Amino acid sequence: MSYHRGTQMDHLIELEVVTGEGERRVCSPSSDRQLFDAVRATHGQLAIITRARIPLERAPRRVRMLQAAYGSVESLLSDMERLAREKGAGGGGSVDLVHGFAAQKTAASVMTRMNSTQQMRLDRAAVDAALAGVGGDWVFNLEMSALVLDHDDDPSARRLDLTRLGHLDGCIDEWELSWEEFCFRKPPLILEEQFHGAAPHPELTVFLPFSSEATALMVAEFERLHPIADIGGGPVLLFPLDRTRVTAPYLRLPAPSHGFFLGLLRRAEPPTADRISRQLADNERLYRRAVELGGTRYLPDTLPDDPAFWPAHFGAALWAQLCQLKRRLDPSGVFVGSFGAAAVVDARAEPPTLTTPAAGWRPSQLELVLAALVLMLAAALAHILNS
Repeated sequence: MSYHRGTQMDHLIELEVVTGEGERRVCSPSSDRQLFDAVRATHGQLAIITRARIPLERAPRRVRMLQAAYGSVESLLSDMERLAREKGAGGGGSVDLVHGFAAQKTAASVMTRMNSTQQMRLDRAAVDAALAGVGGDWVFNLEMSALVLDHDDDPSARRLDLTRLGHLDGCIDEWELSWEEFCFRKPPLILEEQFHGAAPHPELTVFLPFSSEATALMVAEFERLHPIADIGGGPVLLFPLDRTRVTAPYLRLPAPSHGFFLGLLRRAEPPTADRISRQLADNERLYRRAVELGGTRYLPDTLPDDPAFWPAHFGAALWAQLCQLKRRLDPSGVFVGSFGAAAVVDARAEPPTLTTPAAGWRPSQLELVLAALVLMLAAALAHILNS
C-alpha cells in the first residue's frame, strides 16, 4: 500500500476467480466489472482469486532511505500530511514511500533502523539529549524512501529533502539499500516475535482523516497508552494514504481525500484470557472514537464478534449490494469467514432449514472452516464431473 499509488487492488489487469458455486470466471476493469469490483476487498467471501495479472515495471537499482525521530505524534502527522498532499498535487519531490513507527521512548528505538536490527549512524549523546526534552513514554520515527532507477546517474538525483522535517535534533540518518535488501527487510511483527516469541496479537487497524480532531485524538491516546503496559511492546504503525488513488469500492476509507493508517499491533503478554479481553475492549473503545471522527476500520485486524458490525461498517447501501452478491455468487454459503456468515443470514429470504441448532448454540471457528472445506470440495467435484 503506497501513500500516493493506492493499494495492490488498484493495479490489477485481470483476475481469475472461483465462485462459491465452483464456477471459474475471468474479470477485469473492462470485462465483467461488477464481479471484478465484487472480489476486491471482500476477503474471499464471494469468490476465491486463483490467478491475477498485474503490470510490471523496471525494478529500481537501489533505494535511498531516510529515518528521523520525532518527539510527538502531532509533528509526525504534520510532516506525513504535508508529504502526502504535495505528492498528490504533483510535487512531493523524490519521496516514493512514507512510513511511521511509534515505540517506547528509548535510545534504541531512535537508533535502530525500521524493519531491521541494524543501527543508524547517530551520536548517542545527541540522541540522549534530544530524548531528555521529550515528555511521555513514546518516540515516533518517520521513514522515507526514494527509488533510484537505472537512468539516475547523477549522484544528487532522487535526493531526499531534509529541510522541512520537524524531527528531533541529531536524530536523522540516510543510507542506501539494494532493491533486494529493501524488499526482504523483516516486517515489524516478525521482528517482534523473533526477539520475544509468539504471542496473541489483539490488533486494531483503522484509517483516520487528516484533521485537527484526529490529531488531537492521537495525542490523547499516546498520552493515555503505555507502550508496554497497554500495547505489550507490539508494533504501532502509521502511514498516509491518498484515497483518490483507491478504486476498490468495498475498501472503506474516510471521506476526505487524504488520511492516515493507524495500526495498534498489541501483544498480549502474558497471554491470558483476561489480558486479551481487556486489550480487545480497549480496541473497540478507540474504534468508536475513530468512527465519530469519520474513521473506518481496516478489516484484517481482530474484529468484534458481532454480526451488527458489518452493516454498520459498510453502510446500508453497500451491505445490501454485498448480500445480493452473496446470494448470486455463493448461495450455499461456502465462504463464511469475515463477513460471510452475516451476509449469508441477511441474504436469505427464509431462515436456514437444514438444521435446528439448540438454543444458544454457535458453531466454532474450526467447525465453520471444516464445513467450508467440505462445501468447496463438493463444488469442485461437481464442476469436474460436469466439465
